[in-house]
Amino acid sequence: MTAFHRPLQFCLLVVLSSLSLYSQAQQITPGEYLSEAAYSKLNITTNSAGKLIFSLESHGEGSCLMKGEIIAGKATLRKSGMKQNCLLRFTQKKNDIEVDGTIDICEQNYCELASITNLYFKPPGCTAPERSQARKEFKALYDKKEYSAAMAKLDPVFVNCGKILEPLEMGWLRNDLALVQYKLQMPDRCMTTLQSLAEEAAMADNAIINNCDRCTDEYNQKYLSMIKATRTNLRICKAGK
Repeated sequence: MTAFHRPLQFCLLVVLSSLSLYSQAQQITPGEYLSEAAYSKLNITTNSAGKLIFSLESHGEGSCLMKGEIIAGKATLRKSGMKQNCLLRFTQKKNDIEVDGTIDICEQNYCELASITNLYFKPPGCTAPERSQARKEFKALYDKKEYSAAMAKLDPVFVNCGKILEPLEMGWLRNDLALVQYKLQMPDRCMTTLQSLAEEAAMADNAIINNCDRCTDEYNQKYLSMIKATRTNLRICKAGK
């Protein structure tokens, strides 16, 4: 009887082990995750075969780009000429994902003048379509002079999504929120909302345009437009105090 049960026990162990690995992989929730200020993006999907696939892209002076399969919370990458594997570990932490592993090796082989971010966020209500819809509803309410309702629509985006927004989008969000705060006779809150942009607002236009070497001319011009709006709104808020 003992000899008969050994193969069965072995098979059960293999099945349970496979289920355990599958369970670990499934703990990672697919979706788009962003680093602070959206300089790095981690996208996780499930393909038609049920495999968990990731792509990671970062931008700095240069960029990082890597993709592969996540198995039991880990991804192993190796391309021609590499002496050691690039190992990435993905740990789900509520709505966020922490990435660690042999980061130095990964950056040396998959990045150029850019780095891999350690923590990626996916706050609820903060996808690009959700943010766009909130901004659209805010504008409609603002145009109807329903300022309290307009602020109630935009403030959650500012509070919940602020850390994952790239600087230009965050700058316009601050300006829109500050303006509606001014309309609601909240000049102090208006000034506080714009405070982080005040230093740049005091800079010359050329300094603003040349402040980001890695940015395109188009982006720098858009950023300058946002800073010009900030200068105007700072004056308005200050005058209302």
